[in-house]
Order: sequence, then structure tokens, then C-alpha cells
Amino acid sequence: MVISWLMSGLMVAGQAGAAPKPVSPVVIPDAPAPGSIIPVRQDIPPNTTSPFKEKEEAIEMGEEKEHTLFLMRILEGSAFEKAGLSARGYTEANYNISNQTGQTVRKNNLPQAMNYMGNQFMMEQTSLTVEKLFDYEKKEFQWGFNVTALAGTDYRFTASNNLSAGQLTANGGLPNTYGIDPMTQGYIAAWLPNLGDGTEVKVGKFWTTIFNESIDPTLNRTVSRAITFMSNPFTNSGALATTKLNDRWTMNNGIVAGADTFFGSAAEGNYLGGLKYETEGATDSIAFNTMLGSASYNQGLKVLNSYDVFEILYSHNFNDNWNYTLDTMYSFANNFEGTVTNRDGSVFVLNNEWACWYGFVNYLTYKINDKWSTTSRVEFFEDVKGVRTGYEGLYSTFTQGVTWQFRPGLWFRTELRYDYAQARAYQGNHGLFTLPLDVIIRY
Repeated sequence: MVISWLMSGLMVAGQAGAAPKPVSPVVIPDAPAPGSIIPVRQDIPPNTTSPFKEKEEAIEMGEEKEHTLFLMRILEGSAFEKAGLSARGYTEANYNISNQTGQTVRKNNLPQAMNYMGNQFMMEQTSLTVEKLFDYEKKEFQWGFNVTALAGTDYRFTASNNLSAGQLTANGGLPNTYGIDPMTQGYIAAWLPNLGDGTEVKVGKFWTTIFNESIDPTLNRTVSRAITFMSNPFTNSGALATTKLNDRWTMNNGIVAGADTFFGSAAEGNYLGGLKYETEGATDSIAFNTMLGSASYNQGLKVLNSYDVFEILYSHNFNDNWNYTLDTMYSFANNFEGTVTNRDGSVFVLNNEWACWYGFVNYLTYKINDKWSTTSRVEFFEDVKGVRTGYEGLYSTFTQGVTWQFRPGLWFRTELRYDYAQARAYQGNHGLFTLPLDVIIRY
């Protein structure tokens, strides 16, 4: 752990003299950036300690009899339940207190996202999932599916190329404040128990295997997301096989249509894969994940649908209450074009440029009891040419978050976060303080 913090510190020291420059990949309705590049992002599963833990956690969201949530309670005994189907959902809303001032910037904490609107109320997400889950203990072929839709302010970050991205230009060329992502996930799946120690195959649109944070707030340790998370894939569309090789090793292999891209004109073949090892009792785990393709900005469609990603994810459980996680990511692509603005206000043009971005994100989580937990997150993210955040240079973010699970169906969360950028990335300022007051209703 000490080594990883020292690595992060060295990144800060090494990049202190860089000259940041803006290219805003995320445009806001109030203050569009000049020559904006708009990548479209999507969804990511939580840090896993078993190959199928993301589904196990979904079941744990109320499958115990005394904690069954509202939707399955009213469906108890119905043909829906007898068919092995389940339904769940949540609504997340918050008021994000920010030190941003002025009428034209009140709604903009970008490049911080997804809770990007400062000093006002947001209905971030209302999400509904219908699925058929597997019983992984059964040594027999099974089939399943997952369909998830989302509405709220976060749609602008989850909308996929070729599927629902038209909403991002529906407001005079800019995004609407509220919108719908009609299919955050939509796939069919098969369980093949005799392939390795068990293999799950998905075909459709699904959460990517990369990074430990999630678009689903109930699977996150903090209210806000890391900039590293926001700058890499959320979902993939294609086919993915997850094979448990033995009790220690798990492997992913898939062919997908690029990053946050549904099948269609923007789709481009990429490899999605990874390998994970965990010790006995899951005290430690380490994973390598990657996405490989042409790594090229699509100049015709003006979208970043294919870029190469390399991730190393390490997790250590000190005991049942304390966990440390280090998530490191390096990504790059070619052929960027667009107008870029320096921090001094001067502009220049990207013309078939190569660019990379990388981050080091540290998490220390303490589970106080079954209802309370707290997480410290320290992140260092470098946007070498500003193609992901809009401003070139180093970002340092420091977050202290608290979660109170008052009831299985009612959570309260808050955090104190400070962002510092080498450039004046936050509406003309280097720094930004935020204090979101967040509530989640699960059903």
C-alpha cells in the first residue's frame, strides 16, 4: 500500500510543471466550450472478489426474506417470480453544494461528474432492472437475461453511440438537462457449468469489466466518481465469456463494438479481456484488464469509439471491516482533432494528434457496522492533451465519504471533496469544493 501511495506522489511531482489546455469532451447547456470533443460514456461493475460477484451483490440487495424490497414483495407468488425472474430499481437524488458562484456557472462543476450540477437539486438517476439470474451452484445449463433502463441527469454520461446519443444535441446542439438511457444494459446470457469451473457468456450490451466504480450508486463507495472512471469505458456491446479457471483464477475474453458504442455505424471491433487472481479467503486480489482495437478517434462521426485501455486493479482486505483498493489505468488513442484552449486563453488546433490519459486511484474503506461505512479516496489523473476532461494537465482529487444505510430501501450519503487542476478547469478556477447531500430509495 505504501508503495502505491508513493507512486501516486511521484506522479504529482513529475507533472507539476505541465501546461494544461482545455478541449472539453463534455459540453454543458450553460457554457459550451469552444471546439468541444464529446465522448459518450457508460457503465462499470464494482470491484469483484469472485467472477460473478456483481450478480451476487444484486441478489443481496434485498433477497433475504425479511429485507425483500418493494418490487419483489408485491410480485411474491406471481407467475413472474415463479418463472425465476426478478425486478429491482432505485432512485437517486441530491443537492450538490459547491463553491462555484455566478449565474452562468451555477450548474457546472465539470469535469467533475456525474453530479455535475452545483448548488441545485438533481434527480440523478431512476433505474429499473428486470432480469433472470443464474443459480451458480447448479451444474446444469441455464439461460438468463438483463434489461436495465435509466432516466435522470446522468443519462448524458451513459447514453451510447448508435443508441440514444441524439439527446446530447437535442437542446440547440447541446444536451437536455434530463433524459433517458433506454438500455443501460440489455443482454442474454448462458451459464456453462462444465466449461472450466463454470463460464458465463453474455451477448448484447453489458457493463464493462474495466475499473472498480459503477454507474449504479448502490455499488459505489462514494457519491461522486473518480475522474479516471469518467474517462474510460462504462459499457461494451458484443459478446463476453467469463470463465472461472479454478478457485484462484478467473479469465475474461470478448469481442465488442468499442467503448460505449452500440451496434451500428460507430461500432468498431475491439478485444475485451482480463485475468484475475485472488488468494485463499479473498484477502488479496489482483486483476489485469484491457481493451484493444484501432485506438483511433472517429473524425467522421466526431466520437471516440475506440481506444486502448490497460488496467491493474489490486484489493486487500485487512479484516472484515477494513479494505484498501488501488486502481491504475492507462489509455490512449490516435487522430484527435478539434480546437483546444490554453489556460491563458490562447487556442490551437489538434490535427491528427496522438493523446493518452492515465490515473492512480486509492481507496481506504472502513465498515463501521452494518449500517455505516466511510471511504477515503485519493486520485491523481493526468490528461496529457486535454482530450478527456477538456484541460491538459494533472488533476488531484481528495474525497471523504460517508454512507448510512438507514433501511434496506433507504440510504443517505454525503462526502466532502476537493479537486485541484493545474489548469483553470473549474470555471476559471484551479480548485473546487463540493458537498453533495444524497439520498437513494431502493425498491
